[in-house]
Amino acid sequence: MKNKIEISSQIPTVLDLINYFHSGSKSPKDYKIGTENEKFLFHKESLCPLQYSDGPGIVDVFKILIDHFHWSPIFDGDNVIGLSDTQNDRNISLEPGGQIELSGSKCSNLHQTNEEFRQYHSQIEYVCNELNIGALGLGFSPSWGFNDMARVPKTRYTIMREYMPKVGSHGLDMMHCSATTQVNLDYSDENDYTKKFRVAMALQPLISAMFFNSPFLNGRLTGLLSNRLRVWANTDNDRCGYLPFAFDDQNKFEDYAQYALDVPMYFIIRNGRYIIPNHMSFRNFLSNGFVDDKGENFSAKMDDWETHLSTLFPQVRLKKFLEMRGADSGNHSSILSLASIWTGLMYNNGVLDEVYKIISKWTHSDVLHLDECLNKDGLNARFMGHAMLDLLKELVSLSRQGLSERNVRNERDATEEIYLEPLFEVLTKKRTSSDILISEFHHEWSNEVKPIYNKHFL
Repeated sequence: MKNKIEISSQIPTVLDLINYFHSGSKSPKDYKIGTENEKFLFHKESLCPLQYSDGPGIVDVFKILIDHFHWSPIFDGDNVIGLSDTQNDRNISLEPGGQIELSGSKCSNLHQTNEEFRQYHSQIEYVCNELNIGALGLGFSPSWGFNDMARVPKTRYTIMREYMPKVGSHGLDMMHCSATTQVNLDYSDENDYTKKFRVAMALQPLISAMFFNSPFLNGRLTGLLSNRLRVWANTDNDRCGYLPFAFDDQNKFEDYAQYALDVPMYFIIRNGRYIIPNHMSFRNFLSNGFVDDKGENFSAKMDDWETHLSTLFPQVRLKKFLEMRGADSGNHSSILSLASIWTGLMYNNGVLDEVYKIISKWTHSDVLHLDECLNKDGLNARFMGHAMLDLLKELVSLSRQGLSERNVRNERDATEEIYLEPLFEVLTKKRTSSDILISEFHHEWSNEVKPIYNKHFL
């Protein structure tokens, strides 16, 4: 019988895990904006998604980016699975199905974010022209299924591919066929986090509704505006969705830590080797460690906590900052609009207080219902007696106030409010990107999805 391993003084305590979140606190003058976007790459002739190495493949995309734009390769074993730009503190990574993602640098303002993505999209456009490929900023693959997508040879993804079918019906589709835009923002202390976490979790379905951009599945309409949200709802209930404790106005870092402690672990990493603890919770690992099949003992480290946190996928994720994870992928203006609305709402205390008043009575079940209604009814939905359009207009106006009061100007003397304009257009015309695609499918496209590959999605 294998003995329980000894707990050394180097093993973190629960308090250490909670303090990890405290260490992310920043002075408001040091707040940053981090933006991430995923896209699908496809062959223009066959309209098939790029594979990893079959030519031209993702490795050819990386080669051009390395040779022409001074990116450096990131390896997993012998395979290039990403690129880094250490000078600008940003990375290009791959999602499991070959979706290409820019994880942007920590920008001080939205003008910097705009310039960063302008440069990146220019590089991707150059690559697309060189290889005769296209890029789609959509929330879900319009006509490809799981079996059509690449299998990125990243150890982490290999483990996830084995795990996902055991805990949900659509985890593999989520991994390989979905794409998102994500915004990462800071908090000043635990009290500020409490307010921002609740606001972000409550508003996630509302904000995301303006970015619906995935009405297709296998080339057909499903009656939903975001098929990306559909697969996330059936991925892994242990680590996904809307977290109930976020709707308690007393929620603290400890609440998130306690949630994360009970989620089963994917893996730990030792000397570059991935070790699977067989569905063990982090709490169990912290208390008891584990022994692998070879009889080797492992005990918890703070690095394991950081790794584990990256394998949780709630609609708002906490690391040393807050990640807003609810939106479908989109084009350049969509990316900037998402970053701008969250920045305006979160980085102005007066605006944040006003938004908190709006959502302060909303419950977890209210938001689950709202999420479901929005995906079916879109901007025509009603919530707690209010027309959805009126609520969204109020939120966008509050964000504009927050951005105006930041008063950060570009070289043309424009403030960050300019990046909200596409959202005012969505609300004025009462049409999201999904609504437009559905209309085109029925009319201009004669119920055929192929014309979507001719649209410009950068």
